[in-house]
Amino acid sequence: MNPLVGETKGDDVNAEIRMSTYEKLIADRALGEGDSDGELWAKLGEEVPDRVVLLGLDIKMFYGGPKEAVMHAIYRQNFGFTDVIIGRKHADAPYKDGTAIWGDFDAQEIFDNLNGDLQEKPLKVGFAAYYESIGRVDLMENHADEKPVFISGKAVRATLQQGEQVDPRIMRPSTSAILAAAMKQN
Repeated sequence: MNPLVGETKGDDVNAEIRMSTYEKLIADRALGEGDSDGELWAKLGEEVPDRVVLLGLDIKMFYGGPKEAVMHAIYRQNFGFTDVIIGRKHADAPYKDGTAIWGDFDAQEIFDNLNGDLQEKPLKVGFAAYYESIGRVDLMENHADEKPVFISGKAVRATLQQGEQVDPRIMRPSTSAILAAAMKQN
């Protein structure tokens, strides 16, 4: 795991709290729980937690959208990583009035037109939701005919700010507890 743990904007979850959630998942051996490839790991005689190394990258978040996504890939390539997850609205923040600066997938599309020698491969992640059929969160594109339990970032943030736990189908309880305690508004 290679999370960014540097300075963030004031209303974002700070690095210390984010690292606490990762450390708890590692201590509880919960990484990969419900979403790893059992056959692959059985052949190795291991599980996902046996191979997890937490390497935080202390760099300030600039909220620079597509160009910052490329910067994140370069940093990780320099650390020896081969792949980088690029999500919807990666490194994004809206204007003060809430309007979007970039499109939802601009940070993914920039990788399709890069010049140069970037070897890092982007894993482009889109909209996700919880699916009863598989008992976990997955990408919506994989379940065109199923009704999901939608994940609303605004609703998750509001729940955490009230000091409440997020639906465990959407967020692991250990992560929810740490974030709720940190984000609760008095």
